[in-house]
Formats: sequence, C-alpha cells, structure tokens
Amino acid sequence: MATVINNYSDLQKLLNAFVAANSLTPGLAPHAVFWNSMSYQEFITGEVPNVSGFKILIPGDPENSNLIMALAGTPNSPFDPNTGEIGQMPQPNPPYNTASPQQAEVIAAISDWIARKCPNGAV
Repeated sequence: MATVINNYSDLQKLLNAFVAANSLTPGLAPHAVFWNSMSYQEFITGEVPNVSGFKILIPGDPENSNLIMALAGTPNSPFDPNTGEIGQMPQPNPPYNTASPQQAEVIAAISDWIARKCPNGAV
C-alpha cells in the first residue's frame, strides 16, 4: 500500500524515517532538519531556512515545488544532479532507494500531499 500523508505530522514522520533509514545527516546542511522546527503554516508558505530564495512548496503544484524538485533531482533545475548549482537532495549520494521508505516512495507521497493542497487533518 502506498504511503499517504494526511497532515503535517505525517510528513514530518515520513521525512524523519527516510533520513534515519538512510543514515543521512541533514543537520549538517545550512537548512538542517527544517521540517522539525517549522510550524505547518511556515512550512507551506515559507522558504527553506538559511537558503534564500527557495520557497519550500506551492500548495497544489508539486511539479514546481522546490521540495519535490530537490528530492527528484529535476533536470534543468538548481537540483539537477549533473548541472544544477545545488544538486539532488539529500546529499551526498541520492537517490536512496534501497532502504524503506525509498526516496521514490517519499517523493510520491509528498507530491500527492502537495497536489491535494497540503491538508492538515487530525493527527
């Protein structure tokens, strides 16, 4: 069964599980584990902390949301692993599709949540 995000807490849990499963260290990045320190409203309307000019997401538009482009390594974007100024996230060796949850599963679940305009139903 596919992962479904019903609220911001679900998103936080999924991202934290992904980070833990792959032994990643996003705390070393300028933005750290920003999803754990932002409110729901800050997350859906704000920029990635300490990374000026990068709005986290656009509710209803996963394809143009920086969070999805970063995780997917979208070609011809700043997150393109070959030509982008930032590269695919999380660093250092994406994509991560051997541990569960897989990066592809995380991208699909977050894309669906964004497409549904980021619902924040009961926890």
